[in-house]
Amino acid sequence: MDNGKLIRMCIVCKKRDKQYYLNRLQCIDNELTYFTGKGRSFYVCNDCIKSKKLINFLSKKCKKSKEDIKNLIIHFPFSISY
Repeated sequence: MDNGKLIRMCIVCKKRDKQYYLNRLQCIDNELTYFTGKGRSFYVCNDCIKSKKLINFLSKKCKKSKEDIKNLIIHFPFSISY
């Protein structure tokens, strides 16, 4: 099966897109990481990386304050340029 044809949904804006256009992330031990191959994960599109909704979602998912999440996102090595 061709992975390029798999459709996934961004957790923030609910936009559906091909899997390779989205960032696949997960929270392990209350830390934000790229998907490691095990456990639950979620997809975020490049348009929603700095959105307030993403910060709210991640603060609940990773059990951290919103300020900590903002700092994590700023220093997280996303594959896009700001």
